[in-house]
Amino acid sequence: MDTSNLAEIPSDLLADFRLESSEQFQRCEQLLIELEHAPDDRERLRELFRLVHTLKGNLGYIGLDKLMLIPQAMEDVLSCMREGQLSFDSLLGDILLLTLDHLKEQIHHALGGPAEQLSASQSQALGQALGDLAQTPTAQQTALRSALLQQLDPNSQPASISNPAHLDAAQLLNRYGIEPDADLLFFIDLMQASERRSHFWQGRGLCQLDLALAINQLGGEPEQPAQLTAAICLHDMGMAFLPLEVLHKDAHLNREERRQMQAHPRLAHDLLKRMPQWDAAAEMVLQHQEHADGSGYPKGLKEIETSPGALIINIVDTFDARTHERAHQALNKRPRLRAILEINNLAGSQFSAHWVALFNRALQQNPVLAQR
Repeated sequence: MDTSNLAEIPSDLLADFRLESSEQFQRCEQLLIELEHAPDDRERLRELFRLVHTLKGNLGYIGLDKLMLIPQAMEDVLSCMREGQLSFDSLLGDILLLTLDHLKEQIHHALGGPAEQLSASQSQALGQALGDLAQTPTAQQTALRSALLQQLDPNSQPASISNPAHLDAAQLLNRYGIEPDADLLFFIDLMQASERRSHFWQGRGLCQLDLALAINQLGGEPEQPAQLTAAICLHDMGMAFLPLEVLHKDAHLNREERRQMQAHPRLAHDLLKRMPQWDAAAEMVLQHQEHADGSGYPKGLKEIETSPGALIINIVDTFDARTHERAHQALNKRPRLRAILEINNLAGSQFSAHWVALFNRALQQNPVLAQR
């Protein structure tokens, strides 16, 4: 990309552009996450359109005209949404989030950063596909959106044909210096047996364990790795005894279903309490649905009252759930970017801000963590 004209731009103007665009991207991402929960909010949609329009104008102002294709295509989509010609759903939200991330990479590269993941021809194709999306009839939207999402993020391909790298339990324990005693091997067997309860659970336990142990390690290991391993293996054991129609339910749970769901930490806790050497793991299991602000269950504990391991499991469990929450409905996974942004937006409320920061570091240092 020819960026020679940037040399003529005053350094203070470029600095202003960097700062303003960073704030614009952050606000756009937040609006897209909020729109998923309030898709008919016209004010949020208008604000999103204004931000993208301003970002496009700023690109032209500093001479990055070649990068205006993507924001222009986004404008076309948002304009159709404002006019009621397109409806907002989670697929479209994920597409726009990933498109923003690609535009962010383009800008960083233009300003001297590393090359973006998509080539120039792929970026051109993305702009064209977004333009086509704005013109496609409603009946064909779902198929086109699914295809475009997979174009932007191949890891969101249908779960039934994905081919994740399978982790080996013994190697994973060895990597973190954990002695694979009889109890831990039994817990891993139970975890892997429970994963057969749902096709969409397979492989999740070891992926969650890898990420949780990495976060715990970055935090100075406040939890003994073996105790955290036991907690990860059994924290959702109670979920395996729920009816599949409840596990996979897309609509809101009724009162009885919610009661059954919220009882699941107690079952595994009670099992572990029968083995006194695993008391720490039992407490992590019991507390793993508690929130930093005290809004979780079963006891409504705040962060200071909750074990570090439980705070880690809450993040890891949610991250896995968010990236796979659509798999049993539309047979494609949610983008990791979307899950990362949502977790960061909930830092200080649902999640511990301290452990979210370490979660971010873990994924930055090893981007393949928790992929399945």
